[in-house]
Amino acid sequence: MQLTSRDLQILRDLALSHVLSRDQLLDLGYFTTVTRVNTRLRELIGAGLVKRLSTPFFTQSLFVASSAAVEVVGERVAPLLAGRSGSPRFLQHSLSVTSARIVLLKRGASAWRFEQQLRTSFSVGGKLMEVRPDGVAVFPEKGLLAVEVDLGHVNPAKFAEKLRSYEAFIATNECGRVWGEPSFRLLTLTTGKLRANHLARFLAADSPLIHDVLTFDQFGVQVASNWS
Repeated sequence: MQLTSRDLQILRDLALSHVLSRDQLLDLGYFTTVTRVNTRLRELIGAGLVKRLSTPFFTQSLFVASSAAVEVVGERVAPLLAGRSGSPRFLQHSLSVTSARIVLLKRGASAWRFEQQLRTSFSVGGKLMEVRPDGVAVFPEKGLLAVEVDLGHVNPAKFAEKLRSYEAFIATNECGRVWGEPSFRLLTLTTGKLRANHLARFLAADSPLIHDVLTFDQFGVQVASNWS
């Protein structure tokens, strides 16, 4: 099978996104019609590069890059295909992150950086800290917008710890060194207004971090069905 540059982009996206639905592949601009996306996916599946995931909890088939795609996605992306979770919660979160990404691209983001490209560890006062947002949208004039997709499973104390890491990331200039910008805004998308209000309280008034917390409905994000 002769792979096109679009095929390579799709395989890389599948590896970095973990999983994509047919409609997401359409919304991301890889195809213009359902017929074309279905035809090419069948061909990639036939070549052993893509696998279809059928689940009773989602109305469409879901697609992931197979282990055979290791040969074509590049050495930095290939390790992501090993030992990946296929749990319903993991799939739901991955699909929801992509839905947020699609909305942000439609609202003017020029690029998207994936979690695997952003994950950074650094030390502050001898304490090891880590930042790993679900993604970062790059806006030409507004800069970087880090995104956290919260499905209500994270303990609030753990979420507060995430915010402390983000604050230290900016205050120590690790953000400028690693991400190329001195600061960023943080957008957390969550399940409902009560949860949103609760998560918004964890940031101090004098924090160097600008943090907006919205529900998925408020932001116009279609969240994958809540299954278990």
